Amino acid sequence: MLKIKLNEIKPSIDKYIICGIILILLGFIILFTNYIDSFVTQLLWPLLEGSSEGKTVLFLWLIGATLIITSVIQQDKVLCEKLYETDESNYKYLKFAIIILLSCALFGLIIEAIIRQQFGVSFFTILTSMSPDTSTTSPMHSHVYKSVLGIFANYIVPSHVNTGSSILQYAMPYALIIIIFWPLCYILGVLGICNMRTLDKIVSIIALNVALIGLIDGGIFSQPFLIGFAFLLLTYYSRGKIDVKKLFNKERIEVKYFINPILILGYILLLAMIIEVAGSDTTCHTLSVVNQIEPVDMTEFNVTNVEVHGNTTTYTLNCETPDKELIREVFAKFKGKADLTFMSWNFYSYLDNPTMRMRQNHS
Repeated sequence: MLKIKLNEIKPSIDKYIICGIILILLGFIILFTNYIDSFVTQLLWPLLEGSSEGKTVLFLWLIGATLIITSVIQQDKVLCEKLYETDESNYKYLKFAIIILLSCALFGLIIEAIIRQQFGVSFFTILTSMSPDTSTTSPMHSHVYKSVLGIFANYIVPSHVNTGSSILQYAMPYALIIIIFWPLCYILGVLGICNMRTLDKIVSIIALNVALIGLIDGGIFSQPFLIGFAFLLLTYYSRGKIDVKKLFNKERIEVKYFINPILILGYILLLAMIIEVAGSDTTCHTLSVVNQIEPVDMTEFNVTNVEVHGNTTTYTLNCETPDKELIREVFAKFKGKADLTFMSWNFYSYLDNPTMRMRQNHS
């Protein structure tokens, strides 16, 4: 009799569990070998916006774990009865996961502001930490939460994967909230996904984990967060009533399910545009260097002004070097010669804009 009961509660190895195990193993293969990491990273780039295999491995592990956990929960009828007392119970869990996601993402912006306020520099700057490893963070692409994860990741990932751990010394103690809320959001999201129909479940599994990765690596304005968050909103507000078959039959899909997701996402994108454009300095770059311990040859940057306030040296750079290239050059110049830098950005340097080139030439 006891054997029968044990067999009843023992989960069977279904296709979801097998697929989950395969994805987790694939993540380990990519992490510790060089056979397929480039191919898989490029394949997932539209979703993850990642230049290294770090986000790819985390994505595969999370998707694999989610497939396994959701399958195990679904097979436990007693647990399901307790978790899903009504047909809307799963959307209650998903709602809390969405709220936590958005709240943590917005708080990430506040942490970025706190760091800059402590050093007396503008909010509209890109922070580069030089010690012990070179890492960057900014309001537009935040790594304050990634730095917390990096403390743990440093023990398992290869040295060439940038974990952003050097940012943590400046984001303490605020960024530590992610230790509690990131797993909580994942658990609530998984509970919200379990009781969905197959199509919604697959979309939501991908969306949840992409959004969680975007939260820690890029923040609220990152491509992964926006993509994942948008589909989670759509799943929540549609309540499983969007039928893809209607698209193939050329039937009309009700627009009302898209209104709230579009409005919420629109506000986030509007905030992103305001910060990106309003924070741009189109005439020069301001570089604030903290704890510079030796002189640096800045001739190539056409320095027009230098100010020293306490342990911070501020350079005004009148150069037309695009932001990404300029940041890399600053890396090389100040590595081992300063603790960190704050550099203003110019959104228009990412665009091939003749008007902006003319404005720079006449400034």
